[in-house]
Amino acid sequence: MKNIKAIIFDMDGVLIDSEPLWQKAEISVFGRHGIKLTPQMCEPLQGVKLYDAVKHWYNYQPWKDNSIQEVLQELIDEMRLLLQEVKVLDGVYDVINFYHINKIPMAIASSSYMSLIEIVVDKMKIGNKISILHSSEYEKAGKPSPDIFLTTAKKLKVLPENCLVFEDSINGVKAGKAAGMKVVAVPYPENFLREELKIADWKIKSLKEWLDILKIIV
Repeated sequence: MKNIKAIIFDMDGVLIDSEPLWQKAEISVFGRHGIKLTPQMCEPLQGVKLYDAVKHWYNYQPWKDNSIQEVLQELIDEMRLLLQEVKVLDGVYDVINFYHINKIPMAIASSSYMSLIEIVVDKMKIGNKISILHSSEYEKAGKPSPDIFLTTAKKLKVLPENCLVFEDSINGVKAGKAAGMKVVAVPYPENFLREELKIADWKIKSLKEWLDILKIIV
């Protein structure tokens, strides 16, 4: 771990328990446009760029009267409300404080829109510890493309191979590895044994475990 010079966190499912909220928002918003979704139908799109997710469901069953961008804004507005009560996941503050004390720069690279990232950072009061915020809304290709992580590394002024990524989704883990970074998978329990996550360098049940692992590998 001595060559790790920067930390990149995904946000949804890594810092906050928001994946169930995204499913709730998607089921509600797309339901208003005639698409009946289940949590299982939402799961494969975890970590995907929001615009691409909305476009996916439009291609699946086109709706009338609203543009893709308008429905996307509905989804963002729905999440803005749901995030007010979101739970911070176990171990998150401890890990952030550890890297902050050790002067390792940190970033958040998320498929959420920047307005949602800023709500979470403000709610968690970590703006003084996370130096870079980046959203896939500014990238042509979202996860599993590595673009968001490569751009974040440039903003951090650190080579990709010197970055450590924390990701919960399969798409996010694939993106981190495609960027040439070390990846810690922190999947939800129902995905913990998924074959696709074997490409991660480490796999843990929560960030609470990470500091114990660091005592062994550092």
